[in-house]
Amino acid sequence: MELFIVNRCDGDDNVEDDKKTKDQSQDHLSELFKKIEERKKLKEKTSKKFKTNETSIVDKNLKNLSLKNNTINDDNDDTKKIKLENDASDIKLTLENNDDDKKIKNDDFMVLGVAQNKKRQIVKRVLPKWLANPEIISANLSTGLSLDNFDDKLDIKLINTLKLNGVEKLFPVQESLINWMNKCKNDRKMGYWPRDTCVSAPTGSGKTLAYVLPIIDQLQQRFVREVRCLVVLPVKELALQVFKVMQTYAGPTDLRVGLVSGTVSFETEQMNLVKKTQNGEYISKVDIVIATPGRLVDHIEKTKGFSLLNLEFLIIDEADRTTEWLKYIPEPHRSPPLLNIKNIKSCKIPPAQKLLFSATLSQDPEKLSRLGLFQPILFTSVVITDRDEDVDLDKEVGDFIGRYTSPQELTERAVECQPEYKPVALVKLITSEDKIEKTLVFTNSGESAHRLAILVGLLLSQKNIIVDELSAQLSPKQRTEVLDKFKNGQIQVLISSDALARGVDIAGVKLVVSYDLPKHIKGYIHRVGRTGRAGLPGTAISILTSNQVSAYTRMLTSAHKAFSAVEQIQSLDTYAESIDYQLHVEKLKDIIENQAIKVADKIKSAKRKHTAKN
Repeated sequence: MELFIVNRCDGDDNVEDDKKTKDQSQDHLSELFKKIEERKKLKEKTSKKFKTNETSIVDKNLKNLSLKNNTINDDNDDTKKIKLENDASDIKLTLENNDDDKKIKNDDFMVLGVAQNKKRQIVKRVLPKWLANPEIISANLSTGLSLDNFDDKLDIKLINTLKLNGVEKLFPVQESLINWMNKCKNDRKMGYWPRDTCVSAPTGSGKTLAYVLPIIDQLQQRFVREVRCLVVLPVKELALQVFKVMQTYAGPTDLRVGLVSGTVSFETEQMNLVKKTQNGEYISKVDIVIATPGRLVDHIEKTKGFSLLNLEFLIIDEADRTTEWLKYIPEPHRSPPLLNIKNIKSCKIPPAQKLLFSATLSQDPEKLSRLGLFQPILFTSVVITDRDEDVDLDKEVGDFIGRYTSPQELTERAVECQPEYKPVALVKLITSEDKIEKTLVFTNSGESAHRLAILVGLLLSQKNIIVDELSAQLSPKQRTEVLDKFKNGQIQVLISSDALARGVDIAGVKLVVSYDLPKHIKGYIHRVGRTGRAGLPGTAISILTSNQVSAYTRMLTSAHKAFSAVEQIQSLDTYAESIDYQLHVEKLKDIIENQAIKVADKIKSAKRKHTAKN
């Protein structure tokens, strides 16, 4: 019995079957080639980017397939058919994978080295809720309420002092802060920690009185004299200004105000802050301290008996650029602990309420976090772009975020001239009106202010216009004297470095000129804010050279500030000849050389004296 039946291929029927199978395989292969060619043409039309890669893949596989087809030897026809179908499937799978890769590349993934045609989405920053949803204060200073509306919110002594100083109504920022601080006072009575407060409002909108009035109103009821309020300001001039305002409104009360800014000797400041009793204990002589950061740290470290443990209010007025001094403030005032029931009960001294005031408040959450704010709230003025009273405040609030504010009464201009004629352009701007207005000119350095003051003084001497300078190169006493003369009208034009730019209030300044373009938008905002204050009109002009126009435009655009086109000052060369500009430039050179010789002689003399002593 045969176990296996072996079919031989010698017969004619078998030959015909083999032939038929072979023909079918060839037809199937031709069909595959045809489809591959069609797919190849389709790919070339739809995407030129991958044309080279796809063609090389198809050609390579076709070549391999042809080689395999030509080198088929004596394997049986079924094996041939399986090989051909497998090779064709590989080619089809490769093309389909290329299609999938293209879809992925076009949809979700970025492939390095491949150009992206898809439009990128604009990423919007996500701000903390308190920054993104501020409380709105009107920027229109004429909308303030009269003093009669504050009888139940301010002590009668404060209202009478306001009237004596010619104040008939309060500005919107003052009204908002008084109402808010009264609410915080009630919360404090109930044992709640008061929320920290940030105020971003235009320069000259009354921010100083906004915190002076409610703080004096609340502190006047204290029983023991301790430092309850600390006000930190960036420069001496601003500290002195706030000190005088605080003294004025604290006068009718029993509160005492101290100033530590370096205007007097350190020992004198110590005597004004604390005194030693017969028992050897130190007690505070002041309730409110006005300070600059450096001098404050000196007293914290070196003045015995000077304590900030009982602080109730910590005011940061335009002093938010540097926060190094904050680490010297004792806890819990520096950064309050986490709020929970245990901390409320165990915290013997509640954290001081921080109030941050600035015309250029940072919108950077990281920078603001360094201040250790507790559940902060933001009050801000919206710069209304439409005069229509039916303005959409929700829209304006969204537009405000990241915006720097300037008074509505301020007119901003920019003029362009050649670098060598900048002093001439300045003189022409100052004398453009029949009456010389009180003018404040800003430069980027004390040395530049010194040279420009001499030159402009020479050019304006024939018109009996007094020009002087103010910079960090002068002693504190000299700076105070010059500033007082400028305020009193004895000096008509004051040329200053940025020492005066931040917060100082000088009544009657009608024109502010940025002779040098400031490096940052914050510097620009503080400079122009020296005029157009308290609802009065003012003009700010920037003098630009041709290569500064684009930088000026970018700076104001980045702050979302509207500005007019840059003006061209014509015929400066003719005007320079009429005022003998070149002659005065030569005089300036001689003056500077003589001053340098005197300084060198003074240094040599000091060295000789020092050597003689040793």
